[in-house]
Amino acid sequence: MRHDLSAHLAASTIPLLLSLSFLSAGCSRSALELTTADGSGGRPATDEATESAAPSEAAADAGVPEDPGPDLPAAPPADPLDSTWRATGWLDGCQIEVADDPTRALPPLQWEPCPGSAPGCTSLAINWDFEFYPPTASPSVVRWGDGYRLGMYIDRWGERRTGVYDVDGTPLAAWRTLGENCVPVRPEVGRERVWLGAQWTGVSAYLVSTYDQLAAARRLLPIDAGNHGLHATDDTLVLWQLDGRTITVYDRLRDQAEQLGPRSGAPELDHMHPVGDSVLGAAFFEDSAVEAWVWSRRTRAVEPLIRAPSSRVIADVKSDGQTLVWLEAALPLSDEGLYGPSTLWTSPFATTAADVVPTRRRPGPIIGYRISAAGEGFYAVYAIAEEVVHVYRLADAHHWSFTTPPELFAIQDIAHVDAREVWVWVRGGIVRQAISELGPGDPAP
Repeated sequence: MRHDLSAHLAASTIPLLLSLSFLSAGCSRSALELTTADGSGGRPATDEATESAAPSEAAADAGVPEDPGPDLPAAPPADPLDSTWRATGWLDGCQIEVADDPTRALPPLQWEPCPGSAPGCTSLAINWDFEFYPPTASPSVVRWGDGYRLGMYIDRWGERRTGVYDVDGTPLAAWRTLGENCVPVRPEVGRERVWLGAQWTGVSAYLVSTYDQLAAARRLLPIDAGNHGLHATDDTLVLWQLDGRTITVYDRLRDQAEQLGPRSGAPELDHMHPVGDSVLGAAFFEDSAVEAWVWSRRTRAVEPLIRAPSSRVIADVKSDGQTLVWLEAALPLSDEGLYGPSTLWTSPFATTAADVVPTRRRPGPIIGYRISAAGEGFYAVYAIAEEVVHVYRLADAHHWSFTTPPELFAIQDIAHVDAREVWVWVRGGIVRQAISELGPGDPAP
């Protein structure tokens, strides 16, 4: 049942599973060319991560080449306004370069009122030259003082480029990949570290770096897995592997990676997100049951956390680190790949089933594929049939909702939510919605 739902939605409205390598097939920007939510593509792949240090023995054992050194000549820019570039040596056969001047390699980010001027709605100004569509992927977002730092994928001058942006929209570091099947991974930003990488046919490279060492990141992590998408905290990287059934968890504190899913005796795992010292997400079974499962750094095991009664499933589960929030929905799936009516539940955060204290809060939306995020006491989820984003304050289940401007095309991902804003990736760019401008909303019944 799980695969039918994913296939239906991927083929119709959500391009999360399609390869970024399509972008190099020579079509114009008007063609329907799709990226994954994080820009990592869907080819046998690689991903991100490295701290500045000598290559580890584990990385060498994985067949990843060592860094060739910082003295390679800079590649001249094809455009006089562009930066010069230097090879990173991350991945043999995959040309990955770092910009000498990131402010020339990537455009500054500028925000403008959304089409229609809905209160509190701003959208990214797509004011750079690009060849392929969409011009950007879902951003990685972290609160930074009064603003946000971002990890971005951008198509610029027909090249796949990624970068890390400061709160004022200025790029702090930039990379590009060249060649048809050399696919970058959008940097995953955290409070202290950034995860980097790229993937190529059958191989991948991952690194993690502090902000002050981004351009010099070289030590490859002991991870050998392609991905459809990834999520990370400063200490944990989670990769959704290409088979759509298996998760790789890399623990930075132990410098170890492990695969979770059918190969390890667990059910099929999907949309797993790191939360503190845990990883939380959905587990799928042959009888169409869907449960919430959790991996813990303490136990090193993935175990059931929340189960629904018979004929119901855990349609979505997220956490901001303080509260668990989930939607319990009715089976069966509709012909459109949607579950039946749902109910919103919460519990104080827990990592064992025995510690979950479920509280029924209010009726929830009808959903299918999981497009949602939680942060700072808020939960945002996209109801595909309605084409509406629902926002809930976890403390009291107060509710708001909004739509994105139709001129910017369909919603693809909810990249971030906190007490101030919801960030949404749409086919036409990125939309930010201020929660305070959504009106009074409605309290829980």
